Amino acid sequence: MLSLLVAGVALAAESRLDAFIGRLKGADVATRRQVMKALTAAERKALHAEYKALPAEGKKVVNDALGRGKAGGRGGKATKGGIGTVQYDGGIVHNFRDNTNDVAGNRFNTGFGNPHTISVVTFQQVGTFGFTPIRVYGAPAGTVAPVLAGTTFSGLPIGVPVTWNLPDITGHNGTFLAGESQSGSSDTISTTFVAIAVDVVDAGQGFHGMTINIGGSGFNPNATVFPGVPYNAFMRATGNNLPVELMNFDVQ
Repeated sequence: MLSLLVAGVALAAESRLDAFIGRLKGADVATRRQVMKALTAAERKALHAEYKALPAEGKKVVNDALGRGKAGGRGGKATKGGIGTVQYDGGIVHNFRDNTNDVAGNRFNTGFGNPHTISVVTFQQVGTFGFTPIRVYGAPAGTVAPVLAGTTFSGLPIGVPVTWNLPDITGHNGTFLAGESQSGSSDTISTTFVAIAVDVVDAGQGFHGMTINIGGSGFNPNATVFPGVPYNAFMRATGNNLPVELMNFDVQ
């Protein structure tokens, strides 16, 4: 276990953050990925709280122990080889849904390095009925974007994160999109519609909600939800050279 010294005082041996860093320090990429994915929401929250409570010296010790560059906030920069998650939403579910019956999700265009690998997409439903196609697209060119990966879920739970372990998209550079094919065209949340949860509160990285009209008008980078406000979908991407979650505490 790594022993952390903050202003000359050792952190308690049983510190959750201390133990977590000890597991990540020196681990290979696959092991880091498994450790990050295994965290529960409660564990993640506790780690964030411990990190945020540290003085600047303590944060630097943590960052140095993980071999990171400048980090510790929304502007933190990931080092190549780090496994992390890009999350634009702040965790507050809006009372309405995007009324598109096409693809709704996020445009991932800030907060990560290049090239990167996309390994996991995590999303949350406010409605689910029948089949739910999920897709990852490359950068749009006009009204067209290439499909990089896709799958279809059925019988999804509502109000809890769902994980898609997609075949790794490796060596990708720049913008990518992730979304799900919704059903229905109502603003009202209903279990009879397939719909992604959205958050209309800016968590610090602006709004990235997007839609794709498969039938014609194509990509819309400035999607809104009732009453006409921009949003971030509960659609998060995890992979190599995406920012390590511990280095972006202020986002949650």
